[in-house]
Amino acid sequence: MTNMYSRSVKQWNPFVGCKHDCTYCVPSFKAQAKRQKQRCLACYSFGSHEHPERLQAGLPRTGEGEFVFTCANGDVAFCSTEYLARIVEVIKFRKGTRFLIQSKDPAAFTRLAWPDNVILGTTIETNKEEIAARCSKAPAPAERFTALKGIDHPHKMITLEPIMECDPEVLIDWVAQISPVMVWVGYNSKPKQVCLPEPPLIQVTHIMEEVRKLGVDVIPKLIRGAINV
Repeated sequence: MTNMYSRSVKQWNPFVGCKHDCTYCVPSFKAQAKRQKQRCLACYSFGSHEHPERLQAGLPRTGEGEFVFTCANGDVAFCSTEYLARIVEVIKFRKGTRFLIQSKDPAAFTRLAWPDNVILGTTIETNKEEIAARCSKAPAPAERFTALKGIDHPHKMITLEPIMECDPEVLIDWVAQISPVMVWVGYNSKPKQVCLPEPPLIQVTHIMEEVRKLGVDVIPKLIRGAINV
């Protein structure tokens, strides 16, 4: 699986698996799982499981804006608190490396105290609960917003991808209240596999422009039809 974030210098997966069943994630993870059958049957079935042998993996130092995408092939919401604490202990001693941990259930982050070299992130594809519910078993977008906003941590991230029909001013306000260090924005990268209700380009560019005015680093991903974003 290719890195979904251009600033990720490495994917580190000491925990793998997710039960949110997001329709837009499933094709990619299924394709990746087919390559794991001879290595790990749990990875092949994408069941939630630990890989403690990866806790001592070599991890690179990161430069400005870079990070190691941690548990990229899963969601730590399904990781036990005890094992998640072991992952955090490794992170604490890697002072020269910044880590991104992303969850569609950011309330799970409240189980532990997080070191300063971690970015905590979540996905918010839309503010419209009925649309999100058709695509995922994850908590409603408003719940994700409230949870991430309430976490006392200086480094947060939001990905508005795959962005779907939404109320742009609501998303802009949510970003302003969370005050993340970065926001990623993009359309569904696999439209031939999964058809999602997408907002027009003019709304997406408006969101990006307004978020930039907040002083937030906005990183475009797949913005179909855009010439300069």
